[in-house]
Amino acid sequence: MRRSWRAAFGALLLSLVGSWGAAAFAADAASAPGDLLALGRALYLEGRRADGSPLVAGRAGGLLLTGAEAACANCHRRSGLGGAEGRSYIPPVTGAALFTAMPAGKGPSALGDGRPAYAEASLAHALREGVDASGRKLDFLMPRYRLDDREVKALQAWLRALPQAPVAEAGVLHFATVIAPEVPPERGEAMVGVLQACFEEHNAGPQPERGRRKLAADMRQREGRKWQLHVWQLQGPQDGWERQLSQRAGEQPVFALVGGIGRHWQPVHGFCERSGVPCLFPHVDAPVTDPAGFYPLYLGKGALLEAGLVARDIAPRAEARVTQVLREDDAAAEAAAEALRRALAEQGIATRELRIPAQAPLTPGTLAAVQPDDTLMLWLRPADLQRLAAVAPVAAQVYVSATLAQNDKLPLPEAWKARILVAYPFELPQRRAVRIGQLRQWLQANGLALSDERVQADAYVACKALRTAMMEAEDHLGPDYLVERLEVNMERSTATGMYPRLALGNGQRFASKTGYLVRIDDRSGGLVPVGERTTP
Repeated sequence: MRRSWRAAFGALLLSLVGSWGAAAFAADAASAPGDLLALGRALYLEGRRADGSPLVAGRAGGLLLTGAEAACANCHRRSGLGGAEGRSYIPPVTGAALFTAMPAGKGPSALGDGRPAYAEASLAHALREGVDASGRKLDFLMPRYRLDDREVKALQAWLRALPQAPVAEAGVLHFATVIAPEVPPERGEAMVGVLQACFEEHNAGPQPERGRRKLAADMRQREGRKWQLHVWQLQGPQDGWERQLSQRAGEQPVFALVGGIGRHWQPVHGFCERSGVPCLFPHVDAPVTDPAGFYPLYLGKGALLEAGLVARDIAPRAEARVTQVLREDDAAAEAAAEALRRALAEQGIATRELRIPAQAPLTPGTLAAVQPDDTLMLWLRPADLQRLAAVAPVAAQVYVSATLAQNDKLPLPEAWKARILVAYPFELPQRRAVRIGQLRQWLQANGLALSDERVQADAYVACKALRTAMMEAEDHLGPDYLVERLEVNMERSTATGMYPRLALGNGQRFASKTGYLVRIDDRSGGLVPVGERTTP
């Protein structure tokens, strides 16, 4: 019941915003001086004043908020469309919502008392004193801001620009997926096949359902908006990727990047953040951890989460000597090794790294310096794991990355298996079997085979999450609001793919946050958990 109430309440707020002529206010905002809009943006999103000092606000009980914690977007969200915080409902603060009179019987208050339109003076009174345009006190959660007159003008200009202009209902909506140059063709094809099938399913429209009501007219219109997928294949070294992406986006603007595949994602992440393009759930070995990021969303942390799992296991052994083995040209392995080094350094445990040159084979000499009492962390891919057959196991404890190994059937020699723990950021195979079986059926129905479980499951989850969020964004489908709907809806999705549970929230960018350490069973060769699933 609570969920349906929240959904209905959200729909009410959005219908009100939509009925107040947002386009006219956006046009007014466009005429505001650029420096005023820039200041309004900094105040609203970052809690930062023109001189770089933090914005200050007070709350009930004498609590002071400063800087980023005082930013309006924390509650009213980047889109300005508000939402729910626990049992409290945060109203929209868009130009259309604030600067038009609210008739009696409408609005988020219990009785819908209505209020006059805000003007600059009444907006200043609300921001500084917590009193709305009709003279009523605002909710105690609303901070009281220390703002000068120019800052009030700047915020007014920024609020008039909200929300972003919605995507047109008619016509084709363009998306892209990105493939990094190091990705084997068969893995890229596996991902693209799933996305294309999902897009075709969407474009075919809802299936007729006997005995049920037809979709409402506006719902049919949204469902009928066609999607087109563009495949952006990157070339060359990473320092040229963002330029390539900008060129592609200039030739064909896209609403969002969906899926994608690569080892490391920094240039793509940076492009999405700087261009304001949602970047939704790529299959990445080591995603970017950016506390200030908004547009890129990830299913999990991959090898970075594995580093946390391993650090947690090693930490009680203060005397441990840890050696990390990785390829010097593997950016994802490098990022994971750095994450483990930092985590162990906080516990007073030092690490050293053995880097294998790019073109050199893994040989017995590679691990010649490893001692029997060392702890070994192998950030290696399948080809190097296979080459361990030529190397006698020395270290008593060895950890392996499941992410870099690419699938559950690790190509490890028998002599190594008894010493190995696998850092595993997914749900256990036996516990996700039903979901993967359903994915297999869906693939077969669309003329596809299950050729790469991880890649195809991630692409399927990404597209299903996109479809749900696009439908719920209703008539306010801008990039910011799409991301906000994904933050809210992700935990309700039944399509979790490789993961036990997916959930996001305001400011959260990784939907899966847990993992296991597993060992390889002597008899079956399957993966057996060592302890419970944990959050590093």
